Order: sequence, then C-alpha cells, then structure tokens
Amino acid sequence: MIGTVVGKLYLRIFGMFPCGVVNVGNYTKGRWSRVKSAHFSDDLSQLFIAVGVSKGEFSHHEVEDLALVCIKTPILTERSTELRSLALKHAHIISLMRYLSQTMHSITEAWENILLEMDIKLASYAAKVPEGSVSADFLELMMFGTASAELEQFLLQDLTEKGLKKLGHSIEQSYSNIQKMVLKHLCSVGQDLSYHLAELRGMACFLDRYQVLGLKEETVEAALSAAGAFLVKATEVQQVIDSSMKNYKAFFRWLYVAIIRLTDERGPSSELSKVTQQEVAYVAEFLYSFDTVMLKDTRSPLGVYKPRFNLERLGQYLEDEDLTMPPSTENNMWAKFLLENPRLAEHPTIINHYKNMSLVQQHKHLKTAIKLVFSQPEHWMEGLFSVTCMVMFPNVYSGGPMVSHPTHLNVSKENKLMLTFLESSPPSQGLYLIEIPIDEITNVNILVKCVYLYFMPSGEGTVGKNDEVSAGTLLKVRDVAFYQPDMLSVLLEQSPENRSATFLQFPTIAAKNIFRSSRVDVMEMFPLKEVPQVEGGSLLETGAMRTIDNMMAVQLAVSGTRKVAVVLAESRRKVRLFEMEAEEEEEEEEGMDTTVSSLEGNKTGDINEDE
Repeated sequence: MIGTVVGKLYLRIFGMFPCGVVNVGNYTKGRWSRVKSAHFSDDLSQLFIAVGVSKGEFSHHEVEDLALVCIKTPILTERSTELRSLALKHAHIISLMRYLSQTMHSITEAWENILLEMDIKLASYAAKVPEGSVSADFLELMMFGTASAELEQFLLQDLTEKGLKKLGHSIEQSYSNIQKMVLKHLCSVGQDLSYHLAELRGMACFLDRYQVLGLKEETVEAALSAAGAFLVKATEVQQVIDSSMKNYKAFFRWLYVAIIRLTDERGPSSELSKVTQQEVAYVAEFLYSFDTVMLKDTRSPLGVYKPRFNLERLGQYLEDEDLTMPPSTENNMWAKFLLENPRLAEHPTIINHYKNMSLVQQHKHLKTAIKLVFSQPEHWMEGLFSVTCMVMFPNVYSGGPMVSHPTHLNVSKENKLMLTFLESSPPSQGLYLIEIPIDEITNVNILVKCVYLYFMPSGEGTVGKNDEVSAGTLLKVRDVAFYQPDMLSVLLEQSPENRSATFLQFPTIAAKNIFRSSRVDVMEMFPLKEVPQVEGGSLLETGAMRTIDNMMAVQLAVSGTRKVAVVLAESRRKVRLFEMEAEEEEEEEEGMDTTVSSLEGNKTGDINEDE
C-alpha cells in the first residue's frame, strides 16, 4: 500500500501489480486529506485507513482532525486466487519488458559513432558535387576505372587506404554485436512476451473470474498484436543487418582495390581483384542508394532540403522517428497476398506490419499497449470498494495540527483494530490507544474503546499528568509503533539534561480494563477529552522500561517478525539496533546494541560495540 499526501492510497500485489486505488477525498466531503496509515483485516475483506483531514479543500498546512475510514473490499477475498495469478503474470511481463528495455539500450550503445563516419565523409563529398552525381561518380569508377578529380581527392586524402581498413573492421564488428543481441535477446524476449500475453488473453476469456477484475480481452489482444508487430520489426532489422553486411563487405573490398589502383604504387593481388557477379550486384545496389535520400535541414529557418547523405540503413531503426528508407515489399509474396485480400488483412489474427515505424517506435508502442492492459484493473477495482463508516477524532491539542503526529494501525489476533497516535507533534506528553472490534463495525455506528497513556520515570508515582508537581517530570513520547499486533513499542525522551532515552514494550492487553467504550455514529466526532488518562508505567511490570544511555533518540522502527528494534539519534547520523528476543544461551545477556556511525564522506561507516 502506498499512501500519498493528496489522499490517495494505491494498492499493489507483490509491490508491483496495481489492484486498486482509493481516493479518500471522495469520502471526506472534498476536504483536503492525507493518508497517514493503512491496514487490511486478516481475510482482506476490510481496509482501514487513518487520514489527516483539514478544514478546507486546499490548505494542507491546517490539518485539524484525524479520520478513520473503514472500507469493504470483498472482491479481494472472493478473487484472491485470481488476483494472485494475475499478479504473477504481471510480474513476468514487467520483468521481460524491463529486460527488453535494457537490451534496446545496449543495442543503441553498440551502434557507435564509427558507423556514421562513412556517412559524414560521404555527405561532405556529396555537398561538393552536383545533385545526383554521387552514384554516377562511383558507378563510373566501378565500370570504367576512372574517377573524377573530386572523387579521387576524397578517396586518397579524406578516406585513405588505412582509414578504409579500420572503418571496415569497426563496422563489421559493430554489426556482428548488434546482430547477436537482436537474435539472441530481442527476439527471444519478444517470443516470451507473446507466450505470456497469449496466456493472459486466455485468462481474460473467463468473464466471471478475470473480467470482473477489470481485465479486458480487447486490450490484451491489442498488446499481443503489438508484441507480434515488434517481433516482425525485429526480424526486419535482422534482414537489414544481413543485407547491409553483404553490401558493406562487397563495397569495402571493391573500394579498397580501387584506392590501390589510384595510388599507382602497386597492383592488387589477383585474388583480391577478383569480383564475382553477385558481388558486383551487391555493390551496384549499394551505390544505387547513394542519391535516394534528401533530408530536411532542421537548422535552416526555411526548412530547405539539402543534399545530405545517409549510408547507414540500420541507424534509422534505432531512432524515435519514422524510417527514412523503409524496406521495399514489392517482391514480398505475403505482402502482395494481403494487399489483394483486404478483408483477410483486417482479421485480428493477422499481425500488422508497421512499415514506416522504427524499432524504437515499435518498442514504445508495445510498452503503451501493455501499460493499458494493467492500468484498467487498477481503476476498475475502485468501483468495487464501498465505505462502511468513518469516525472523526478531533485535534484536542492547541499547539498545532495533527498532520505530523505519528499514527499507526494494526489488527490484533482477536480481530480487533488497534489505532494509536500521539497527542501532538513529537515530543508529546502522551498517546492515544484505540481499540475497535471489527465485528462491531456497521454502516450506522461503530464501537470505539479509547484510553490516553502518559509515562513517568520509575519511582515517580502515578499522579495525573496535569498535576503541577509532575508536569516537569513526564517522559515525553518521541515515537510509537506496533512491534506485533498486540504489542506497542514506545520511545520516550528523558529530560534534556540527561541526554538519554527510554524504550518500552507495552502490551495492549494491559489496557483492557481501562478503556472507555463509546458507540459513535458515522462522521461523528469521538469525545477524546472524556477518555481516561492513565500512567502507562503503572500497568507494566517493574523494569519494563529500558534506558538507552548516551543517546537522544528521536525515531523508532520495529519488526516483530525479525525480532529487532532500531532507534535513530537526534543527529540522524547514528542508529542503535536491539535484538528483542535473544536465543536461550544468550538470555542472560542484554539485547545487542550496535552503534553505526555514518559520518559524512564515509560510505561504509564505523561499527562499534557500546556494551
């Protein structure tokens, strides 16, 4: 559960799958609200939310009251099995999408600037010659062995024999790396995604089990189609890589021989100078594309089209824009068949081919489609929740709003809701402990049991907290938390001169006989001023309070499952860890105190044993 300062509570299964969102502002009559704590009942049939509520609609600095909202969530109980299956499927798909994004990032990085070096050099050459003559110059060199003055200068001075070798090796290595990532990672993950989305589509067909949770077959079908289109685009990239590698190798081999011949230093070897008819076709196809791209100069205020050269066909797939040189489908039999049968092409089982989309655009399209699949259950489930009742607790402290008060909820083993909050912002003179039998909650009224607890040092007696003699000796409450459903951990502050703190474990059953019971109507204020005020130490055994020497503690974190408690020092650079339940052989020893000093500039920190 994730609570926000704008009154929204987001529900997540496994911390990932969004299974609902509760807008508490809908139940507080438009008053500004902030979620302070939330807890489910053991069977997930009820949700309890503690909310700080202001007087107005926008002022979040003047929170005056605390509201307890009780919401029925029967769908979480009735469909817990389906929700778990859906959450597991969501986890699989999200993990694959994260891996897919990382692979796309790696492919983009592998597409190094070295691949564009040839483009840049040829673009500078294309700017020096008339439009359309680049292909003609290279074809003339290929057919007749003669080069124009501009082409000869480009080959011998700008490109050079050594530079051509280095460029060819770098391009071939980069292509090989990208090809491996596309084939072994991109396509494999795309196939896994299609498998899980196909299973999800089957789940969506169960109207009474999964569609009631907001899973729509139409959106899953669209996501599955997007996954198929992504695989088609990945296959297209694979074909472009294969074609480009063949063309590059043939082109570089021919160009290397041409440069050697132009230098007149030595003739190429007979093996090197041999060019097959197929290689001639590759080079001719490669040269044919030289003058086919005219890109808009974005730097020009008039948007003039200048002769810019683009040799690298793969790079266009790795940019978030339409393809500048989409592949031709004239000789594709399947494309011709679909073109001749438009009704078949519109069938949902036929995967669309987005001819002009790049691989990056196709990836974004897939992410959007999958996000839509899992965003629908989140908003759909909210309509299945209903409010049972809401109880208001007024701010009885005149020193400030209750927005900063530590507030915690829990459900005890006896199916009782436990709520605790401080009287004021820390340090506070005391705390309220509230018990609400869940079985007694109705849409008309609610049974509330409450007591106010304050604490005094051991041996100071049990006089009232408002007594003038004892007012200065009260232990101030810094923080409070539930160690277990029936055990409350309290962090107390001694006098400033003492520079020490006190930690105690308060069993909630100790307050069983001192609660004040009152049945409160919905939206009615609970009379906090009328609850009994009791010195909490008098309800505990002698020695229940533990002194934390040489530490002004301000915050507390506990875990009954892990059997540990952690307190934070006032400087917020020092913590102390307590092992709450030692093993039998360690029972005679005190709880382990470990001080971790995390000094500025020291990432590892220093660990010292205090005791």
